[in-house]
Amino acid sequence: MKYFKNLLRSQISLQPAFRLVDLFEESVAYERLWRLPFNSLSLCIEEDPNDPSWVELPEKKRRIFLEKGVCSFTACDTPMKIRYTTANIHRCIHFRYELFPGVDLFSGMHDRVTFKDESIVSKITQVFAETDPLRRVSMAESAALETVLKLWPEHLPLVLEEMAAFNKLFDHVRTHLDSQLGITEMAGIMGWSEGYFSRTFRRVFNITPKQYLIRELFARASELLNDPQKSIKQIAYELRFSSEFNFSRFIRRYSGHSPSELRKNINGSAYVRK
Repeated sequence: MKYFKNLLRSQISLQPAFRLVDLFEESVAYERLWRLPFNSLSLCIEEDPNDPSWVELPEKKRRIFLEKGVCSFTACDTPMKIRYTTANIHRCIHFRYELFPGVDLFSGMHDRVTFKDESIVSKITQVFAETDPLRRVSMAESAALETVLKLWPEHLPLVLEEMAAFNKLFDHVRTHLDSQLGITEMAGIMGWSEGYFSRTFRRVFNITPKQYLIRELFARASELLNDPQKSIKQIAYELRFSSEFNFSRFIRRYSGHSPSELRKNINGSAYVRK
């Protein structure tokens, strides 16, 4: 209660918001290093102990095997090494839960949590059985928010008074965001040197300015991809990417999907990648 009273007294424009990024069912074989700029909720629906899939957290020196019927939550920006085999099938909801634009509730957590919860399993199952895209999005949000409440951090590593100083910067990012926005411009808005700005931003928000920009740019791109009237080429131009190819590379790097696949995941039936 004291925390929320402090929120009300602070000058920061707190705007909690859920952002759905992606929905898909996946059965593929690959091994890669991964660091997603959003949270991931997944449910393993098939696995083979003789041909296991796993996620390794280098920072924690821990390997987690995917098990049928078990849910996994991975916090945004968690460094991972992933090994998936075709014996594994899992369903994923990628999302962000932001206390205000660009700053996720789980920023700095850098962890993957596994758990069994029949309510969440049931909700994820219903999401992927639903054919109406609008209902699917609402159901995915319900499953994700139930997970957020289940895993809500006991102590939020955020200093509200220090956050408030960045209000003008976040207002600028909301109205001027594109691929050309960089740390030099952000530091200038704050009236600080680049070095001091980068250090202070990371200390206050537990992410670097570059990670923040990637999150916001990816979120903006996802919103534009939701509009079927805009071509991928138009979106790349609007976000000032040098080419459609570079825009596609950006999307694939941070989601694992092409722009057209990402668009289909949310607007059409959840994408099944095999």
